[in-house]
Amino acid sequence: MQEIPSGGLQHSRLHKANTWRCSAQPAATLSASQSSNELLFRAVETLFKFPPFFNFAVSQAREKIAERGRQIGLDFEGEVAALRGGTDWEAELRGVRDPDLVLPDYYTQPFHAYRDGNLCWEAALQVNAAAKSVHAPVMDPEGKLLDPEGDSQLRGSYTRNMLKLMERAGATRPVRDAVDLGCATGLSTLELQSAFPAASFTALDLSPHFLAVARHLQQQREAASGASEPIRFVHAAAEATGLPSETVDLVSCCLVMHELPRAATKNIIAEAHRVLRPGGTFAIMEMNPASAGFQRIFRNPFAYAAFKSTEPWLMEYISLDLPAELREAGFVSVLQAECTPRHFTMVALKA
Repeated sequence: MQEIPSGGLQHSRLHKANTWRCSAQPAATLSASQSSNELLFRAVETLFKFPPFFNFAVSQAREKIAERGRQIGLDFEGEVAALRGGTDWEAELRGVRDPDLVLPDYYTQPFHAYRDGNLCWEAALQVNAAAKSVHAPVMDPEGKLLDPEGDSQLRGSYTRNMLKLMERAGATRPVRDAVDLGCATGLSTLELQSAFPAASFTALDLSPHFLAVARHLQQQREAASGASEPIRFVHAAAEATGLPSETVDLVSCCLVMHELPRAATKNIIAEAHRVLRPGGTFAIMEMNPASAGFQRIFRNPFAYAAFKSTEPWLMEYISLDLPAELREAGFVSVLQAECTPRHFTMVALKA
């Protein structure tokens, strides 16, 4: 664990400061690996505007996810079919969708190898199974060993490190009211609930399809347990939650910022600061572009092409100086720790 000094690492330029890193070992900056393949990266960016190339890239990415699922014993198709069948999903959609919500432009484009991004049933019904597949190798530094429990290990590592960092940062406010930004189908919210069992949660997402699945699964859990969950799923933007100012103790943003343009991330940071009570915590779990695993991707234009096919705002995330943005918004005690060989947990307190 380490405190992030002022002027954190900006991955878009060569910078030797030991700042935005999760491990104590020296890490190469992104620009060092980018520079040798600059022309190829530009070519890939150009090709992604060509529909046949885009369609080929996303089909390859989706097949890799399904194949990895089969390797860990996951019945990907069967799990999705079981969720799909016997449910009036359009009725579920009407139950969660805010018809007055205007979706930001950055959200209405392809994501994660889906032409309609997160705004379709295919993405919503597959996301839980896809998470198990995508995160199967996440705890292996070489990214080769597959573990069926990789996704749960990733999420558990986030909250364990969050609690440690909060203690080190001097966070003394009890977490009674919490917000999960970009909750998708609720996997991140359930992990937060396990870490803060006394809290009530507001879980937000821009995709009504994801929220419909989240609420449907919640109803199944409540029916099985005979108890209601302290989680409210809300169709809203993370940068405009609609929550009153200074009314929550914890804001969590788990694996969301790499899917955003920089301007949206800055707005979300400002919104988190607004809704937090003084002494409240903003917690983030994200991919670490300086990690050895991601450096291997950035050194390989073909691996980068596969990755970029699912993450349209990847380069804007990489160029973000996250610690600096947090401080500029008024947060203090910016701390981080490695939670996997490719991800970090970061916390910051509202003064």
